[in-house]
Amino acid sequence: MATHADADLILRLYDLRREPVCREARAFFAGWKPEDEEEVNAVVSGRMIQRNAWLRQVTTYWEMAFSLVNTGAVDETLFAKNCGEGILFTVKCQMLGERFGQAFARRISEGEAFIQRNALAAEKAVMMRKRLS
Repeated sequence: MATHADADLILRLYDLRREPVCREARAFFAGWKPEDEEEVNAVVSGRMIQRNAWLRQVTTYWEMAFSLVNTGAVDETLFAKNCGEGILFTVKCQMLGERFGQAFARRISEGEAFIQRNALAAEKAVMMRKRLS
């Protein structure tokens, strides 16, 4: 059962997402639909410096957040109910990897582990994959 400390941590994670640079990074990744491998390479390699920074910020933020739940620092059910964006971005990384292969090797492995273990997260992942297809 979730505690007040769990709720506080969820709210702190939400507050971090509201930070202006984090908002920009989230908006970039949510809307990014690369046309080809060349565009992916430009972002991943750092030739597009700002987009590379946003990509790294978004994926490492969610990697960190998922690691908190995977190590038991926050209630799993509460987190699953409040991490839709993290699941969306985890699935998006998987799909970009499927489409572009080694050109997009970035993953949110902590998110993947959580989705495999948590039924609600797995259900949301199926929905997100359909939305992104």
